[in-house]
Amino acid sequence: MSRSSTDPVPGSLFGRRFVVVPGTVGDDDLRALSAEAASDGRISGLVPAHRPVTSDVAQRLSRLAESRHLASPFAPTEVGWVTRHATEPRRDRRFYLGCTAWVVLAGGGTLTEHSERDRAEVLHRSRIAAGDVVLLRGWSPLGVADPRPYLRIAPDGQPVALMRVRQNLVGSARESAWLPLLTAAEITEARARAAAC
Repeated sequence: MSRSSTDPVPGSLFGRRFVVVPGTVGDDDLRALSAEAASDGRISGLVPAHRPVTSDVAQRLSRLAESRHLASPFAPTEVGWVTRHATEPRRDRRFYLGCTAWVVLAGGGTLTEHSERDRAEVLHRSRIAAGDVVLLRGWSPLGVADPRPYLRIAPDGQPVALMRVRQNLVGSARESAWLPLLTAAEITEARARAAAC
């Protein structure tokens, strides 16, 4: 039951930059994730002893991404807690690989994909609500086009609360080969974020 109006392969990342998977996380997990978010702050690692629900959901997201035809393994290393309101379209940094997963913790709205930062040109439009998961393709130097989508969330009312799960290039199996392809500033930020987890 996809809410995307133009999803040629429902629920699949094959040939897509992102996909919405509705109703993936149940109410009990949403409450537990929100409680762990309140004690965590903005960014953290995935340490099960301190954040058992976050760690469990992150591993489920990894398996979900694989089942949705993600080309490369998604091994989450970082979780962030953010709120989104109507801003210009944005995409993830290049040092986040393979996939980024969003869990909508609270609120709802319209998620739009754009060709670039110009919000006037809308490529795809989807509805999102609490419990939904959004899987976004991360950066890869392989292939002709950068697979990262430009996305914008327009909330129905209050800003949308998200748990954002990502895989940092620093510390991954691809670090030695792909890290030199980043700028010095990107490498510095990637290392700082990895150290903060």
